[in-house]
Amino acid sequence: ELSLKEAPFLHCEGEVAKIEAEISILNTNGLSHSYKKTSYTFSLGAFLAEEGNFLGIGEGEASVKYHDWSSSVAQRILEAFRLTRKKGSISPGRYPVVFTSKAVPLLLQSLKQGINGKVLQKKISPLLGKIGKPVVSSFIDVFDDALFPFALATSPVDGEGIPSRRTPIIEEGVLKNFIYDLQTAGLMGTESTSNGARGYGSLPSPATSNFIVKEGKVPLQEMVKDIKEGIIVDQVIGSGQGNVLMGEFSVNLDLGYKVENGKIKGRVKDVMVSGNSYTMLNNVLALGSESRFVGTTRTPPIYFKEINVAG
Repeated sequence: ELSLKEAPFLHCEGEVAKIEAEISILNTNGLSHSYKKTSYTFSLGAFLAEEGNFLGIGEGEASVKYHDWSSSVAQRILEAFRLTRKKGSISPGRYPVVFTSKAVPLLLQSLKQGINGKVLQKKISPLLGKIGKPVVSSFIDVFDDALFPFALATSPVDGEGIPSRRTPIIEEGVLKNFIYDLQTAGLMGTESTSNGARGYGSLPSPATSNFIVKEGKVPLQEMVKDIKEGIIVDQVIGSGQGNVLMGEFSVNLDLGYKVENGKIKGRVKDVMVSGNSYTMLNNVLALGSESRFVGTTRTPPIYFKEINVAG
């Protein structure tokens, strides 16, 4: 209804899903855990096809607690399309950039791999030997929390039956912990962090649960106002390419905006952005005041000193 009234040129597709599951974990040492879990998802895709212009925007929400997200998700999509009606352009160079909550997970892929106990055990993590040392900007706090209320990856135990917990990963920019399952913990002479993940037909392996970047104090609008010339990154194409473990990325900008003198001028097209996740996370100017989940990652928008832009 919202799209018909305000944007009749959009083609929209939506999906609502309810998933019920019962998880049981048993082994020959007498371990026996069983719990039930219900999750709800709402996703909405909107597509615009005009001469010389195609754009698709996807938004969604998910939780183990039911909400009617339809209006808020539709409003986010409509606001994005309003901004795309104007065209912006930007020359190749290095510019200040704001990553929205939807885009930040691109930069967190490297960190998730770097703290993985299996990667550490193989001695290929760029974070090897850095426990207790600064690894990102000093006002960043990150934790892995399998007990976060109503989140998708929340559970009483991990895939090996270890009671779930909240594990500090980074506090005030300083690396505090890696994540382990039982095997990697044993090999590294430590204890499991309750991060053993497995499927029915796979062996356990370390994996993050609810990965949380603590929000800051700066509204998104204030970040934008601070930019004389730069961009906002919202959607990218090609995530996972490059040397992810070492932080390198180079992606096409699917949905992004030119910012000039503190105002959004319009959508930028045919642009690539590149950089190093660790370098960028060490050059954060501000953390947004509002967080949201994208899958099992919860993060605010983040304002970075600069990113490489190529046409």
